[in-house]
Amino acid sequence: MSHVTSVRVARALALIVLAFWAFTIAVFAFTFLTENAALQMRLAGLGSVALYLVCVAHAVLVRGARPAIVFFGLTAVLAFTAEYLGDNYGLIFGSYHYTDALGPRLGGVPIIIVFAWGTVVYSAFAIVDWLANRSDGARGWGFRIAYALLVGLATGLVTAAWDLMADPLSVSGVWEDVLGTQAWWWWVDGGPYLPDLQVWRGSAGIPVENFVGWVLVPATIVGLFSLLFPQPARITTRSLAAVPVLIYGFLYLTLAGGLIEMAWTDPGLEQALLVGTFTMGPVIAIGLLSVLAFTPER
Repeated sequence: MSHVTSVRVARALALIVLAFWAFTIAVFAFTFLTENAALQMRLAGLGSVALYLVCVAHAVLVRGARPAIVFFGLTAVLAFTAEYLGDNYGLIFGSYHYTDALGPRLGGVPIIIVFAWGTVVYSAFAIVDWLANRSDGARGWGFRIAYALLVGLATGLVTAAWDLMADPLSVSGVWEDVLGTQAWWWWVDGGPYLPDLQVWRGSAGIPVENFVGWVLVPATIVGLFSLLFPQPARITTRSLAAVPVLIYGFLYLTLAGGLIEMAWTDPGLEQALLVGTFTMGPVIAIGLLSVLAFTPER
């Protein structure tokens, strides 16, 4: 792919994500003014597959086709395995169960979950790896191993920051109260995170084990990938730098919008919004500042 074509594709990807931003903000304004939380909740999964494809296209542009295939293949396999063990045996994340609300399931795991994992983990990894500002990948094995461990850990923490908002939103009993449908999934034993959260079934609160899992699984994915492909991403334009930050920011936007309006029914969700803002917010702010200060190659 020529440089001119690459620039055009990168700009197109950024515009696609910005279009999702504009549409979601417009919908949020409408549902907020009309106090129609149900509509906001129905649109919660909007763009999941489209944003996943944007991530794949971005990975191909900045890393190449083979690394992109390996990354998303590795993510799909490890994420599905972790979710399968969690849903069926209560391992890694704690005891929970998916309902049919998220669509077709394989081994109890909704297929759409694989796309969600790919989008969240890739956007988090792309931001962390780019902000690390490596000049090249021609380093010794000591550096490669240390970098893989640290970039994996940082990606896991950035990913778990998203889940601090996503989990409370997903298990909230507001889904049952407002839409008359079951919540997406529920915890059997509950946990210390947001113990006063209203849930439709099972115990309130989310176990700490869940967030440990959300750090370790992405850390494993990214750590293995970084050892296999140590070369840094080729970020040559501001658009390429912006795409992962815009996607991660969009993930925050959709969760924040849902939590704000669902909090009308369950005030406990305001806590999740506060926690998520102070964990995802700095990543988004630093990412946008770095994009603004980025000097493209000439």
